[in-house]
Amino acid sequence: MQNVFKHYRALCLCWGLACTLLLLPLAAAAWGAQGHRIVGEMAEELLDKKAQQKINAVLGGASIAMVSNWGDEVRSDANYSHTSKWHYTNLDSGLSRAAFDAVALQQTNGECIYRIVALASHLQQNPNDTAMLKMFIHLVEDMHCPMHLGRAADRGANSIRIKWFGRNTNLHSLWDSELIDGLKLSYTEYAAHLTRVNRLQKIAYDGQSATVLNWAWQVYGKTQQVYASQGATGKHYEYIYAYKPLWESSLVKGAEHLAALLNYIYK
Repeated sequence: MQNVFKHYRALCLCWGLACTLLLLPLAAAAWGAQGHRIVGEMAEELLDKKAQQKINAVLGGASIAMVSNWGDEVRSDANYSHTSKWHYTNLDSGLSRAAFDAVALQQTNGECIYRIVALASHLQQNPNDTAMLKMFIHLVEDMHCPMHLGRAADRGANSIRIKWFGRNTNLHSLWDSELIDGLKLSYTEYAAHLTRVNRLQKIAYDGQSATVLNWAWQVYGKTQQVYASQGATGKHYEYIYAYKPLWESSLVKGAEHLAALLNYIYK
């Protein structure tokens, strides 16, 4: 009987833990695993030969695509708990360009844009820092997901509830992963398609934080479009048709900008 009681108590504890975890707010993760890998796969195609060789050495031969999700994977590691605010920058709607520039690099409401600039400088001085290279790759990809420059009031649209093909979800998750995952393509298939139909541009980065701000400003404009689309999510196929160009251009720009930064750092 005592053993039965012990097993029952252990089962109760497991159920209690599971219920607690279900009630915890989910951490935002830009694009989802597939989106991150798609950006990484395309970015690798745009690397200079010298940068490719140096990055391969730092990553131990792993591809950019396969390390793209490391920044989310280490959230469970206490050594990286301080990086949770690195994945987003919350920005109010309707900002002018001057107001955007004034707040985008601040650290008070998320640090994504700030950390990209800071890590670019760090990696120039410490190019063999494998952990921070993987984090840098992830954060540049994060910044190009429109909902990671969303509003603090709704937690980057995590609090905006919608129904998507009969399921309860939210606007943030829709843009993080569900739109991309719904196509049922592997990341290599989707990256190959986007590379085929878009002329990927090899962009030169000038080392200036103002350039990163310009890129972030472009993403912020897309963020406003996504917020404005909330009322259209009920018409699922129409929504996919209307907004596919926006999310695909975000993936492509993310790859172009990531490659530009890596080519600059590892030249």
